[in-house]
Amino acid sequence: MEANLYGSDGKIFWRPWRVLRLVQLAVFGSWLPRWAHSRWLLELALQEMNCLGRDRIDRSMEIALELQGGAENVRRPPGEDPRVKVMDHDWVFRQCVLYELGGLASFLRRLPQDRIALADQVREWAATPLGGYRLVERRPDLTTWDDLATGERISIANIGSAVLVETGEHVIGRLVPIEDGRMFESTPLRVPHPVAAAVAGDPASWLTALRDARTEGEPAATGGCRFGFLSDVPLEVVAITLYDLSDGFDDHSRGADGLQAAARRAFAAPPGDDEVDVWACIGAEILRPSVFLSLVDGSTAVDGALFARLATTLAEPAATLCRQIAAKERDAA
Repeated sequence: MEANLYGSDGKIFWRPWRVLRLVQLAVFGSWLPRWAHSRWLLELALQEMNCLGRDRIDRSMEIALELQGGAENVRRPPGEDPRVKVMDHDWVFRQCVLYELGGLASFLRRLPQDRIALADQVREWAATPLGGYRLVERRPDLTTWDDLATGERISIANIGSAVLVETGEHVIGRLVPIEDGRMFESTPLRVPHPVAAAVAGDPASWLTALRDARTEGEPAATGGCRFGFLSDVPLEVVAITLYDLSDGFDDHSRGADGLQAAARRAFAAPPGDDEVDVWACIGAEILRPSVFLSLVDGSTAVDGALFARLATTLAEPAATLCRQIAAKERDAA
């Protein structure tokens, strides 16, 4: 990437979220849980056009465009091919090409065993069906869901998968196995209750449920999605939320000083259940390499006690990074 950073138009060629994932892998390395490698393999599978196959891609594109109401309804800059936005940001396309049409399983069969060994049960991910869930509670470190199929109450690490979901709202998604429980393999889709209930009753009918909701005037927003890696919080949501929390700190609060100001404010006045998940946004910002590095290299004044408190408040892997920051500050004192 560094050797071929710019395209023929003089602009950075690589998608920013792809660059961010690579830098996070390089900077955080051994601190990352094994599920991060599983999620990384999902992204690699989506880039392997030869492995996915033209027929699989075309069919997934056809279904995704249908559920967005046609190519003319895909939000994009003037003149941009709608297919690009669908491949990058459409929830249905991603689910179809990776799971329903077997793209992930095909990709994994071609990978060397040592690559798969780094991941966390990713072969099981490829066979996991969709489900329907209701958000019960959102805590700084956990989100709790009701499984509409079984009635089971499930708590998972809060990496921002419910950042824009309010208590009582419903989603569909794939809860996949990991070493210490379960997680959503990628951001779940917020849907009306009838869709979640239909998918819970018959996971294979999820496309029919989404089509029916569209016909009945309650379509789910399947386009324009942001798919995270270590955090599921969209970058623009992080920026806006931290800007508000830190009273408009410089550069829209995108930086170590703004992060610390936002965290102090969040501890002083915890957000309500009907607000954006502030703690998930704080965790996502800590996972931004430029912020983390400025906190550990001495270029920013660090409140060690604040990060020690964050380490016992947030979910992994953000909690581990907070422990590293607090320990470095403690050792330097």
